[in-house]
Amino acid sequence: MKPRVTIISLTSCSGCISTLISLDIFPQFLERTRIIFFQFILDAKNIEDTDIAIVEGCVSEETQITLLRDVRKHAKKVYALGTCASCGGILSLSSSKVADPISNYIETNGIIPGCPPPSKLFGNSLIRLVENKDIILSQKNMCGNCSLKRDMKINSHINIYKIIPNPEEITLDEENSECFLKNGILCLGPITRDGCEYKCIKMGLPCEGCMGPVSKDFTSNLINYLSLINLSQELKEYAGIFYRYSKPKFRR
Repeated sequence: MKPRVTIISLTSCSGCISTLISLDIFPQFLERTRIIFFQFILDAKNIEDTDIAIVEGCVSEETQITLLRDVRKHAKKVYALGTCASCGGILSLSSSKVADPISNYIETNGIIPGCPPPSKLFGNSLIRLVENKDIILSQKNMCGNCSLKRDMKINSHINIYKIIPNPEEITLDEENSECFLKNGILCLGPITRDGCEYKCIKMGLPCEGCMGPVSKDFTSNLINYLSLINLSQELKEYAGIFYRYSKPKFRR
């Protein structure tokens, strides 16, 4: 029997859903499952019993909490799709909006991280869900296999004064030979889960952390990391540096 699948979106840019529909294996996913709720392609209005629920987007409205708990009640397994659902996402930078990961309100069975999730990881994760297997995520940080790491060591002598390179400083991976940290540019690779295929770094940009942490809370990892390096006064005064994709967890 084909597994029944529910896919819902909360507050998001729909980038994860767009990536889902664009995957090469999406037609195969449709053939091997029975989609019973997916507002992008179906007119279904009620949440029904389902084997797998995939949730995109963060919780920013009270009504979403009710919907989320209804999904949890009807689903055997629930998975957070993307950075917003798993960590809170870019809306965390807002000073007026709540941006909570879905795990603040319901129990989840796993995550498919990324903003949006990398296609290879995304596709492999979907196939594993269809086969009733656990999603496999790397337990290493980005620095483990980064081509720019070399002999770089994190210590209090590292001075950071920029979040991204100036346009004229951006070089592609094959032209770049030094860790961003050596050039005073903040890279979150040391606290970010591996698995994105280094797409930003290959384009000459530092890791922003969208894959989330390997363990524990995103914000606590960031604070611990920043305590090991010297931030410029300007960056110290920029509160958004702590809330790029997540805020400290709490439960209502």
